[in-house]
Order: sequence, then structure tokens, then C-alpha cells
Amino acid sequence: MSSDACARRYNGGVTGLRVLFLREALASGPFPPGCSAIDAIDPASLSALAARAWYWPEAAEVLARARAGMRLVLESVAPTPLDQALLVTARAAELALAPGVLAVVWEATGLVHDPRAFADQAADANREDLPLYLWARFEGTKGDDGTLGMRTTGLAALGAMEVEVEGSARDGEHILECVTDVALFLLAAGPPPEDGETIEVTRGELRVRRMPSLRGDGSTALRVRV
Repeated sequence: MSSDACARRYNGGVTGLRVLFLREALASGPFPPGCSAIDAIDPASLSALAARAWYWPEAAEVLARARAGMRLVLESVAPTPLDQALLVTARAAELALAPGVLAVVWEATGLVHDPRAFADQAADANREDLPLYLWARFEGTKGDDGTLGMRTTGLAALGAMEVEVEGSARDGEHILECVTDVALFLLAAGPPPEDGETIEVTRGELRVRRMPSLRGDGSTALRVRV
């Protein structure tokens, strides 16, 4: 399911935020509320997860042992997608530490996490301290002219617009900090900025535009000039 579809489903009563817990063997039931069994894991999907997990050096070795899993989907009981995401994250952190769990996948981004690392990042999550790196993927890009860019994945599942940068002469760390600040602004500050508006971030003011996504999938993203 795309992140746009996830966001649309929230108004229908379900956020679409899904968390997958990978295991060596299928857990015996009954399953916790909101959970269902996954009795087959595609090896190609595991390889793709491991390839994205640059932050977890042991990912490939751990995922090679995964044979089954359990998926969590909680019906939306919170007033906003952001509050629901915090609820799902807290519940997922509890389940991540259950015996036999090898890895945790936040499906809106396709990112896999060590269970303890997921639980640690989720431990103090609240509206003032959002676990953004559990919820969003930040993909760096490089143009033919050597300029850099970045695109987020996962913000749409939280009811926000994805953020994109293209053709920046800044270094990757600068771009990541700016995109992170814009993502947090979108999630915490209420209505998204208007086309052409400037917003205040750590490194100053940034002008944003509502433009067709660089992914070419027909969606609209928030383009940031960095």
C-alpha cells in the first residue's frame, strides 16, 4: 500500500499504519489485539529491507533467519493521524520486545529496525519529541551536475506532504537537517505552508513550493529550496 493510500484510509477509520514483526518461527496464538499472522516471508523482500538498513550493520545476517511474522494494524482511535501514529508506535514498541522477534518493519517506509533500537527510540515519543526517524525515510539523490537532493517517504501516511529537495549545492548534512526540520514543522505546526511561503528552521528561512513529486507518481510534494 502506498503512503498516500495510508493517509486516505485514516478518514475511513483505519490509519493504514502497519508494523511487521519478523520472527524465526510463527508465534502460537492467540495473537494480541490488532495483530495477525504472516506465515511466509519473501526472501527478496528481506534482501530489500536489509539493503536499506545502512544504520543496522547486522541486518542482513539477522533477516536471513526470518521465516514468519506478525502484522499490527490498529483501528484509529486517536483524534489525528499524528496521535494515532504515536499510539501505534507505543504498541509496536511493546510487541517488539516479545520473545522471538528478530526485527521490526515500519511498512509505510519499508525500513527495518533492531527491536531494541526501535523500542528505545519509541520510549519517550510524544508530540514535542516525535520519533521521526522511525516514521520517515530520507533518501539522498545526486544530479548529473553533482548537486544533491533528498526525498522523504512516510510523511503522507501521517497526514502530511512528502518533502523534496533538488539541485542543492549544500552538503548532505545541511540538506538532511533542513528536510528534517521541515518534516517536523509539517507534523507539529498544523496546516501545511502555502505555495511560495517561507518557514523558519534551525538554519534560517526556507521557501517552499507545492509541486508535482519528483517521483513522477502523480502526487504533490513540498519542494524546498536549500
